[in-house]
Amino acid sequence: MSGRKPTLPVDEEKSLAAGRAAGYCWKRNPDGPGRCTRPPNHGGEHVDHYNGRLRRTDTYGYTWS
Repeated sequence: MSGRKPTLPVDEEKSLAAGRAAGYCWKRNPDGPGRCTRPPNHGGEHVDHYNGRLRRTDTYGYTWS
């Protein structure tokens, strides 16, 4: 065993780093589009406040655990 951790594709690593730098959890929604826009290390469900809203007045879109 080499002792190295498994690596994500380069674009995925860059996306995660950018999302975290912006203050988001940035976990990918496993069932569809979107990423969690809650703060890192939050408790509870993951929420995408931007994607998946049905109406302009909705405060969030996709949610997942």
